[in-house]
Amino acid sequence: MKKVVVFVLVLLVMLACSKQQKEVEEVDPFIYKQGILEEGETLANALLDEGIENGLVYKLVNQLDSLYDLRRAHPNDSFMVKLDTLNILHELSFRPNQIYNYRIIRDTSNVYFAQIDTLKLFKEVAVSEGEIESSLWQGMSAEGIDAATIVMFTQIFQWDIDFFIDPQKGDKFYIVYEKNMDNNGKFVKSGNILAARYSSRNYSDTAYRYTNKKDETRYYDNKGKCIQKAFLKSPLNYRRISSYFGTRTHPITKKKSTHNGVDYAAARGTPVEATASGVVTKASWNKRHTGETVKIRHPKGYVTLYGHLSKYGKFKVGDRVQHHDIIGYVGSTGRSTGPHLHYTIYHHGKAINPLKLKNVAGPSIPKDEMGNFLSSIESLQRYFISGSSTVPNN
Repeated sequence: MKKVVVFVLVLLVMLACSKQQKEVEEVDPFIYKQGILEEGETLANALLDEGIENGLVYKLVNQLDSLYDLRRAHPNDSFMVKLDTLNILHELSFRPNQIYNYRIIRDTSNVYFAQIDTLKLFKEVAVSEGEIESSLWQGMSAEGIDAATIVMFTQIFQWDIDFFIDPQKGDKFYIVYEKNMDNNGKFVKSGNILAARYSSRNYSDTAYRYTNKKDETRYYDNKGKCIQKAFLKSPLNYRRISSYFGTRTHPITKKKSTHNGVDYAAARGTPVEATASGVVTKASWNKRHTGETVKIRHPKGYVTLYGHLSKYGKFKVGDRVQHHDIIGYVGSTGRSTGPHLHYTIYHHGKAINPLKLKNVAGPSIPKDEMGNFLSSIESLQRYFISGSSTVPNN
């Protein structure tokens, strides 16, 4: 009996020691320091603030810069350093978004190597529809549509709709789009808009995404006509139109004269975008009252003029620009009573009213691709025919 008691005591002691040994083995010998970049802070400065040795910081940052251009780093980008108890750095990781993690890792030979970890994403197709109460942004946000997708939606119809002034209460939207999810079903980022519709009192059209044989992706209506046009409806985010095209009483001279453009009132410094692709032919002071001015030559005899700028964008005379490229910023240079953009479109030298421009559509689907196009949009059309907010089975 005494031997049994002794055996049980020995067994309990062995189990206790085993448990303690396991707990010791499970203790992580590393120290982890995590942080985010502050406004105006570089990754190098953030690491120096964490006590990392100066020479090592710049060695690792330069190696990391070969994977990711750190000039693109933003506030709230996160980083992590892994140190041992002797303060030797074993890993630096930098995460500018949820998808990519850029890592510099120390191997057993004390050499640092680079590695990129990519989050595996799963695509889902979502369908949303709604009606505008106060603004398109409010209406789409209320349906759970993310900001990037809302911007893409406006870019599809921006050729025919000025989303700063055109939307009215009761306008309707419908959208079929991709959502990129992680393996836990959590939304990570927006994907492509596959189809979209906007309906108002004066406009109604449906756009379908299609990539042609040349690997060019555009949006088309159900007959293969390109939704995208040559010119954007407006060159900036403005408050109001302060002066229209045509005869007016000039606010400075008080004399009646012909106003050959449209004046958009906007805050000083508001970015001004090229309304169509073309070549910059002027980026300098204009003697004809519009102050700092940019002119862009476009195909088929069109020229656009942007006047009263406070400063220019990065483009110089001779540079090619695309629509949405920032070519300047709103100002009040030249003969002007306040910050605004003077915008003119010329066609073969004659000024035309930008608000009444008969916009030139992009190329339609070629006849030899119509069959492929109609087949590709057939499943998307079922969303609009059924009015369903669920994904139809193929």
